[in-house]
Amino acid sequence: MSAITLLKSTPAIIQPPRLLDQVRDTARHQGHSEPAASARADWCERFIRFHGKRHPRAMGVGEVGQFLDHLAQTERDPVCALAASRDAIALLYRDVLHIELGDLPLPRPPRLLDQVRQVLRVRHYALRTEECYVQ
Repeated sequence: MSAITLLKSTPAIIQPPRLLDQVRDTARHQGHSEPAASARADWCERFIRFHGKRHPRAMGVGEVGQFLDHLAQTERDPVCALAASRDAIALLYRDVLHIELGDLPLPRPPRLLDQVRQVLRVRHYALRTEECYVQ
């Protein structure tokens, strides 16, 4: 039997989609744009890499809190980073892995003006109002 005949007769092995691809697909399915879906997958990848490539099923709220604390201390704009990463991790656990973690922690940014921004965003103030108050 030739190699071509063998390849034609062998059934294709279908592998399940990778975790980050599932995150992108789920975000797209929920109506997010392509860049927004990719950004959510990127945040999930950063979360997984931060914990030494452990699978998210093996982690819980404690590990999420460690990652968010790290972002609050190291990111240039911690308020935006915390909001985006929390949304992405919530999507990963709730909609992809179907694991309910409850309320994800929200660490306080280290600088006072970042804390002001965070409070204003939680209270749904307009971005222009936030800019004026921070100035």
